[in-house]
Amino acid sequence: MKKARAGVRLRGFLSLSATACVFGLGVVLAKLLTGVFSPVFLACLALGCGGLLITLLLLITRRPLLPTASWAIWGNLLVLGVFGTALPLVLVIAGFTLTSAVVSGVLIQAQGPAAVLLAALMLRERPSLAQLIGIAIIILGGVLVVVRPDLSFQADALGVALVLAGAVGYGFALIPAKRLAGKVDTLQVSAMRFLIGVIFVAPLLYFQPALMTGAISWETVAVFALYVLTSYCAGYILQQDGLRFLKAWEAAATLQTLPVFAALFAVLILHETVAPLQIAGVLAVIVGGIIIARGGGDA
Repeated sequence: MKKARAGVRLRGFLSLSATACVFGLGVVLAKLLTGVFSPVFLACLALGCGGLLITLLLLITRRPLLPTASWAIWGNLLVLGVFGTALPLVLVIAGFTLTSAVVSGVLIQAQGPAAVLLAALMLRERPSLAQLIGIAIIILGGVLVVVRPDLSFQADALGVALVLAGAVGYGFALIPAKRLAGKVDTLQVSAMRFLIGVIFVAPLLYFQPALMTGAISWETVAVFALYVLTSYCAGYILQQDGLRFLKAWEAAATLQTLPVFAALFAVLILHETVAPLQIAGVLAVIVGGIIIARGGGDA
């Protein structure tokens, strides 16, 4: 029994680790794409294309798009799509334009503590003291990976507030997602959160001064396709699948490894250099992850 439970938890950690990996790749790909698309337009395109692709997958596998569920399930889907997907995305995009990359990268790490706190209040999940220490170590490691001495620390109070609000929203998203895990098909949850999200974001395009900031090319199309397939399809599907086996706070802690993967792909794709501080951050994330993974408990 204990071995079976460990195997289930391992599957959950592997799914969420893979999620963090493709999300980290998405950070680098988005950096390339924002040279061509405005951030809000990119978000709208990615949400829409991601939703349509997963809908197509549902049709191919002959599964219904809309779940047969209670009003409570539909309420969680609506909350997840608006307050856990679209609104945080818009807030973070707006905040990033007012703060430096370093400040934004540090602030976005608040999604982890927010998820842990909300999971304790709303789902009554209780990590052990050792696991809380592991979470703190992972967050510290993520901050060290993001912070680089050669980057600006410029920040605006409004920008800080927007990024923090978006980070809390991303942390909150794991609550309705966890409530839906195991009750609604993983593909249905992912499709609905994207389609609901794009309906919320699309009207904001009217207020954008320009949708395109550069010339589009076949290379741009290829990068965008990879971005959608990884971050907006595989990433969210893996995240929802992993939530079936882990608690929401465990999922949040695992996703805090995202900066490590983002730094790795930045080195491989953008040929950025790695500072000693970033290496220390990677090691801290690994240590924190080991501490958390050693903890037990049912999801």
